[in-house]
Amino acid sequence: MKIPDNIRTVIFDLDGTIYDKRGLAHRMVRRLWWCLPLLAAERVARRTMHNRVFGSEQAFYQAFFVQMARGHWWTAGMAEKWYHHIYLPAMIHLIAKYCKPRAEVLSLIDNIDRNIVTMAVYSDYGCVDDKLRALGMDLSLFSLRMDAPSTGALKPARTSAEKAMKALSADPQTTIFIGDRDDKDGASARAVGAEFLLVN
Repeated sequence: MKIPDNIRTVIFDLDGTIYDKRGLAHRMVRRLWWCLPLLAAERVARRTMHNRVFGSEQAFYQAFFVQMARGHWWTAGMAEKWYHHIYLPAMIHLIAKYCKPRAEVLSLIDNIDRNIVTMAVYSDYGCVDDKLRALGMDLSLFSLRMDAPSTGALKPARTSAEKAMKALSADPQTTIFIGDRDDKDGASARAVGAEFLLVN
């Protein structure tokens, strides 16, 4: 895996790219078996909100938790507490216990000249810093660590990718997105006119 010589900004996806997340969903189900309907509702809410732009983090999460509660006995407030106090901590715990950074990604990071190239992490989930710490990664490697919900939309919303680019003062002609999903990471890159490298 190699980035082109003209690249000055590298934007990594986190989940599934910096670390291999295979088996993580199964472990989440085993750990949170007692709240499987909430796990399913979280998945459905993400798919439902895939192409919607809310403008702010507060507006996004408000709509997200309302969607999670739709048709169920729990309220949006209960979904919010579960998500922040049970779901995300469980995910971070399992990442720390079972996941490791991809060797090829670590090698790529090690070979990037940080005097020339700026690196960033742009994730579709929150708790970016906590996940990087769980993986034993040095946070200072990345000039920007951003999650899409904080911009008011999930990937591959153009407005979300534009906010990441603006925060980095990045030029699309010299920027590459690196991710494991063409439909999200690749589409985010194309939305702002940047290059894309797929991690299999």
